[in-house]
Amino acid sequence: MHPALDYGFNEFSADGSLKQVNNASKAAENSNTVVGIVGKNCVVLVTKGAEVNPLAVSSSNSTFPLDERIAAAFASLSGDARPLVNGTQAKIAQKRFEFGEAPSLNAVAHMLTERMQEATMHYGSRPFGVSILIGGTSDPEPKLIQIKTNGDTSTVKAGVVGKNAAEIQTFLEDNYNVDNLDSEEATVKLAIKALLHTGTLAANEAEITVLKDNYKQYSKQEKQEAIENAI
Repeated sequence: MHPALDYGFNEFSADGSLKQVNNASKAAENSNTVVGIVGKNCVVLVTKGAEVNPLAVSSSNSTFPLDERIAAAFASLSGDARPLVNGTQAKIAQKRFEFGEAPSLNAVAHMLTERMQEATMHYGSRPFGVSILIGGTSDPEPKLIQIKTNGDTSTVKAGVVGKNAAEIQTFLEDNYNVDNLDSEEATVKLAIKALLHTGTLAANEAEITVLKDNYKQYSKQEKQEAIENAI
């Protein structure tokens, strides 16, 4: 085995890959889980994280609104999502001011990946330990984009990032049919079933976000009802 080549803080392995990116990717894979589904008239993002103490006043989120009809859900190291969210929200606001409308979902995804790639190019910085599903209905049709830790992007109809991603992806490939997803309820149900495929899901550890005419996040009661409907 060839030793890693060290260039300051960043290290390149003999195969040309950046060791810090590989480590960040593994960290994202072992964090929470995010499932995204494109329905006929909506995009649904459902996340599973650590169960929240019911007495806690607040908790860290995995899903963030970026614009009225665009949201990003992160499988990530704690704290890595927020700087990306803040920077992207500021750029979207600037584009709205300049052009009078929200940028496309592809443009927003590029804003995220540009910042992620910048973090691999500067001495003393490390890659963001995040994988992202970004969904929106600002384009003519509902759309979902998957962003890997290395910045690679792909447009998908159903996707998963984070813990147990490979097993859940197989479930989605076997069960996704947009003809059956003609309602918000049906789309949410499939996303929850995908998470249940690898274990249990409680309302306290889930976030359910729906993008249709606007950004909507389910309350605890709505989450409980949706989970019961999927079991």
